[in-house]
Amino acid sequence: MKSADWETSHNMTQHDIALLLADAADEVKIGIAPAQALIRGGRRRKARRWAVVATTTLVVAGSTGALALTGLSGDGDRGVSPASRPVASAEASEPHMRTTLASGTDAGVPWRVYIDVWKAPADTVEAQATLAAMAKFGEHPEDVSTASELVGKVAHFVHRVTGKEARTTQIADMALPEDDVLSGGEYGTVSLPLLPGNDTAPRLVTGQVAKTAREVTCTWKDGTSTKVGRASAATEANAAVPVIHSPKHSPYDWFVCLAPKSTAFEGIKVTK
Repeated sequence: MKSADWETSHNMTQHDIALLLADAADEVKIGIAPAQALIRGGRRRKARRWAVVATTTLVVAGSTGALALTGLSGDGDRGVSPASRPVASAEASEPHMRTTLASGTDAGVPWRVYIDVWKAPADTVEAQATLAAMAKFGEHPEDVSTASELVGKVAHFVHRVTGKEARTTQIADMALPEDDVLSGGEYGTVSLPLLPGNDTAPRLVTGQVAKTAREVTCTWKDGTSTKVGRASAATEANAAVPVIHSPKHSPYDWFVCLAPKSTAFEGIKVTK
């Protein structure tokens, strides 16, 4: 089955490929699969789940780019097989391009979500150096097999850290053209459990919005909601208050919100 975009484009994009694969594996589910939403051009498209080699991958598109979000299987293991992912160096210091999107404590359990954004390399030589630098942190774009495929693309890696032992899991992997944008009320979201292994409700929401967005409202299944706005003096003093972030080099702005313990994610809307 071909996507609608296929019929109007002369070139097959990552978005086209992803939707085709999603159609083919729409009924395949592994454990507790994350849920995704795609709002583009004011229309909501059907959320799809598909799995390849125990990996749940989601596609969230903006205006022209595509976001491949690698979720978790039911046991909470990393989405990408160990054989295909580099091992982080113990000596690697925290990268300068890392941004904490949200942090807090839930029922006594500390948690944090951060994103690493790698600047788009201008040529193959720069791309090779960037891939080598990523490898020190155990990161590699899943849809990039050669250095040339990374040229002109910004790579994003979202990680979730939970517990006193700081268990870290990569939950999102994305590489897209540096000139890609979201506009107006367009957004992408993925929701999944906060804790790996023993949590089931999709309470943790990671999303992307246009750089012009000033407020996002996350709604929960119990009818309550959480507003996420831009950083201010008040929010800077309280790390537990969710805000919209603008990671350097990313063409999208990012946010994270967490549903109360007794409920789960319902939806989001750009409200300002």
